[in-house]
Amino acid sequence: MKKHLAFTLTELLMALTIVGVLAVLTVPILINNFQNRLFATQIKNFSAEIEQFAQDQLITHKTRDLMDTDFGEPSKLLTDGHFSIVKICTAANCRKDCWKTEAEGKDKVTYKLLNGQNKSAIDPGVTIILKNGLIFRYSIVSQSGTQYARFLVDVNGNDKPNIVGRDFFAFHLDSRGHIVSLLNNSKEKLKACKSDKSHAQHYCYSILVDNGWKMDY
Repeated sequence: MKKHLAFTLTELLMALTIVGVLAVLTVPILINNFQNRLFATQIKNFSAEIEQFAQDQLITHKTRDLMDTDFGEPSKLLTDGHFSIVKICTAANCRKDCWKTEAEGKDKVTYKLLNGQNKSAIDPGVTIILKNGLIFRYSIVSQSGTQYARFLVDVNGNDKPNIVGRDFFAFHLDSRGHIVSLLNNSKEKLKACKSDKSHAQHYCYSILVDNGWKMDY
């Protein structure tokens, strides 16, 4: 009679255990990588849409200064005519009702840096929640006598991870409607992305652009 070789029950259980351990180790990494690619695509698409919108505004208003368009008047810019808005929060209630950083109980959101520290409080300002769940705050800022249009963005709203450089970013547009970068030194930019409690969101966005929209930082 021929002898048939086969796995014993113990060997099968050991093989299944190894497969299970590998799955536990690799599946979270795969999910995290997929999530990061999704976040990168979302902020890429949103910022590209804003930049194109800015260019359209310059043409419509026949000007070379973005502040002479609706971008110069938030009350005109943040309307249903320009965005698919679900909710608008004023500067007074934005941190409680939109960003949820001052909400109570399980609704409270805490933003963190890539190094694990808590981010500093979000500055109040008119905040918009879009139909796709994205949240952004728009403001006009002045630096060295030049005005910029600033967008503070959480691409998936109040949902986690709520981490600067993952789902939370910020970018500026100059007077010509183009997004500008902060810092030219890559090492300084990366350090600021991970640890600057006030401006990390700007530096992380800049690094993401430099990296071709890959979150390899």
